[in-house]
Amino acid sequence: MAKTPFHPWHDVLRLRADIRSEQLSQKQFAADLYEVMLGKTAAGSVYHDPKEFFALTYPTTKLRDLARDVRGRLAGQSEKAVRQLHMTFGGGKTHSLITLVHLCRDPGHLPDIPAVAQFKAHCEIPLTQARIAAVVIDRLEAEMGMEVRDPEGNLARLKMPWSVLAWQLAGAEGMKVLKASGEERSHVPATNVLEELLERARQTVPAVLILFDEVLWYVRTMADHGPAWVGRMSDF
Repeated sequence: MAKTPFHPWHDVLRLRADIRSEQLSQKQFAADLYEVMLGKTAAGSVYHDPKEFFALTYPTTKLRDLARDVRGRLAGQSEKAVRQLHMTFGGGKTHSLITLVHLCRDPGHLPDIPAVAQFKAHCEIPLTQARIAAVVIDRLEAEMGMEVRDPEGNLARLKMPWSVLAWQLAGAEGMKVLKASGEERSHVPATNVLEELLERARQTVPAVLILFDEVLWYVRTMADHGPAWVGRMSDF
């Protein structure tokens, strides 16, 4: 029998030590948008550092298309301001959102690696820096709220989703846009108030990117406290 030009896979590549020792923790591959935004680095996580994240991210066509379309909107070249990701559980929705965070937070200092080069080439023009706010609803506890950081890194614990949004976009000044006293408000802010909030956020950056994750979880939870919350969240 003629000798084939192919080699067994275990002769071609070397498995990671933690895989060979059966010590690999699945937790480090669990995407957590909230921890990325908060700056908390879980032990062994691959999602926080852009270089490590993109080194392990395969730029699929759909993921590159999403980055291109969002880039177009942030650069003022698209009128489509809202995009919904429809994926099954484990389909990569949170991974996609984290991709947008890393691409848009500081595009001028992205790592020089092949995956990033593919995203940049697909977007066709330079990426636009954006002020990013992520409302990760399954971390928004109904009684205790959640911790979020403002653009300067200051922490606050807030309970209303619009407060979480305002603090991330403009800190204490953003909270005053929602309510003159700077305290939280329980009712949904009107369109003109949200527009003022977005303009305040854009005073120092050219664009704003807002990410929502697990919204229905919060609606179901708050509906147990009062049916009016279903309407409030729909309006928001």
